[in-house]
Amino acid sequence: MYYFIVNPKSSSGKGREIWDTLEHRLTSVKCDYRVLFTREKGHATRLAKYISTEKSPCVLVAVGGDGTANEVICGIEDYSKVVFAYIPTGSSNDLARGLNLEKDPAKALEAILHPSSYHSLRIGVSTSEGERRNFAVSSGIGYDAAICHEALNSPIKDFLNKLKLGKLTYTGIALRQLLLLKASPMDIILDGEKKLHYPKVYFTAAMNLKYEGGGFMFCPEADSSDEWLDIIVVEKMSKLKVLMALPTAYYGKHTHFKGIHIFRCRRMSVRTDRSLAVHTDGESFGCRDSLDISLEAIPLKVITG
Repeated sequence: MYYFIVNPKSSSGKGREIWDTLEHRLTSVKCDYRVLFTREKGHATRLAKYISTEKSPCVLVAVGGDGTANEVICGIEDYSKVVFAYIPTGSSNDLARGLNLEKDPAKALEAILHPSSYHSLRIGVSTSEGERRNFAVSSGIGYDAAICHEALNSPIKDFLNKLKLGKLTYTGIALRQLLLLKASPMDIILDGEKKLHYPKVYFTAAMNLKYEGGGFMFCPEADSSDEWLDIIVVEKMSKLKVLMALPTAYYGKHTHFKGIHIFRCRRMSVRTDRSLAVHTDGESFGCRDSLDISLEAIPLKVITG
């Protein structure tokens, strides 16, 4: 049984139109399915929780952007009872990019109906002050999260998405946030043993996949099927140098800049002297001065081809 959780407002309001085309295909092949539409932020998580507890085993398909996929993953109660699939209709599509999924919705549906390959996706967990949020792509604190926070509330994003220029949203906000950016002291502990202190950090991100922010390959070696998180720390750089490094991150060439550090660990703790923006898969996780990140023990089975 296929359960589709659809965000009708994705793709600048074209989500429902995209779904109508997909549903026509499902009807023509007489597929056994049910569709549920999201109505508000957080609704996809509640729907996924209900489906994964009451209707499993099943194939649970998120249709929307990375935010919709994140909400669905956050709602899955037992990874062993659900096969996850994703039809990307957003602007950044870092989850689809990182897993090499079909970007075209129609082709993505065909891959789901006739799966030829699967991926064991280790899900990340960010916790702070008793709250937790799962992620498939990445979780970060500082500059990258501040960009995400602003992009979520940007009226320009919808306009550029309609012109198929959604990536420019993040580029423009990244430049604006860079002007406002203040480096912060940060204490980072890797696997409870390796203690690092940096006096001027712009951001730290735990990457489960290679890409975030609409295609920035911040951790080129990240592999979501292994038992490791790839960590990037950007510190003690001039803003001009950050500006020079950002374009090279699309190709994973930024790692050669002094002040950019890459680590691998199973869990990470971050402490700062003031609250900074935090994101999980580009979705806001508030502003925090402490953050703990780890990986779930059981992987989520994902249809990839």
